[in-house]
Amino acid sequence: MVNEMKTKVARRHQITIPEEIRKRAKIAVGDVLDISYKRGKIQVEKIDENWNKVMKETRGAWRKHPIFKEMEDAVEIVNWMRGKK
Repeated sequence: MVNEMKTKVARRHQITIPEEIRKRAKIAVGDVLDISYKRGKIQVEKIDENWNKVMKETRGAWRKHPIFKEMEDAVEIVNWMRGKK
């Protein structure tokens, strides 16, 4: 199991994710990654898996809300809040 590997920051502040980690994380060209800095560490997470997890966890959570109760899921709620139809 690979827990830690090293990579070097390139000239334009780019990094390469080592192949073994890309394969384990199922990261492909074009995937969107969330990068954050927390407690002295840089964290990278693949968006689609987290998004699907959030969708599953929040489905039905708004059923008692006066406006959101008519909406299907969090995506519809976010789109409504952003003024999208």
